[in-house]
Amino acid sequence: MKNILAIDIEDWYHTRDFNFEIERWPDFEERIENNTQNILDLLSKYDVKATFFVLGYVAQNHPELIKSISDNGHEIGSHGFWHKMVNEQSRDAFKNDIVTSKKILESITGKKVDKFRASTWSVTRENLWTFDIIREAGFLYDSSMQPFKTPLSGTTNIPLFPFKPVIKGKKTNIIEVPPTVLKVGKILLPFSGGLYFRLMPYCFIKTALKKINRKAPGMIYLHPWEFDTGQPVLKVPLHIKAAHYYGIKHTYKKLEKMLQAFDFAPMGEVINDFNIQDFSF
Repeated sequence: MKNILAIDIEDWYHTRDFNFEIERWPDFEERIENNTQNILDLLSKYDVKATFFVLGYVAQNHPELIKSISDNGHEIGSHGFWHKMVNEQSRDAFKNDIVTSKKILESITGKKVDKFRASTWSVTRENLWTFDIIREAGFLYDSSMQPFKTPLSGTTNIPLFPFKPVIKGKKTNIIEVPPTVLKVGKILLPFSGGLYFRLMPYCFIKTALKKINRKAPGMIYLHPWEFDTGQPVLKVPLHIKAAHYYGIKHTYKKLEKMLQAFDFAPMGEVINDFNIQDFSF
């Protein structure tokens, strides 16, 4: 069974961990090219293709990197332009953000971009209007709803596998792809990406994905900065330091072991392997 591998292309200073003002971004050291290339080299080693959700800001500043990703057979999706959470934007601002990103990515790759992922899983029950805008912009797939809550985002009581949102009786014609979690009784255990992937031991991640694969594919997602042991270490509160830096030195080896143990492919290649049903909000 093939699982989805997704990489969110954003640099270390774009993250919500630090929440830097956009005006400050040009002041920071860029590390996205080398970090992304290291991931591409690892995927090439195991002949694995992935979906890369690219920040429009990165694409605008590094078009050759994005073209290289696409030319090497990987799938390109949009991660918006400014990495702003949906709940921090007006409808018009959100529309402009995702349309701008989509146009840039399509102009660079020469290919249709029909997959979107919002910053920080920030599509929730409180902003379901985003689905109308996502669909109007030409996206067919979304990966922005997290099936558990954190201090920043998340939505409880939604499907744990891809579904088609139906909002107040109206079909959105979008396939929503949530991050993979392991359900143990009534408890949801995240393990498949970001801090959770860095926090959990490899043996647990491997066991959890094997259990998921008894029913359906899963999805592993990571960011280039999560492989970067040489990135600047900032003086920040302990909880932010832990969230951003914990386990970074083990990410590369963990992913390599996963590539050895499981089959992975882009979202577009795996999506039809799910039993996708409507879900009403």
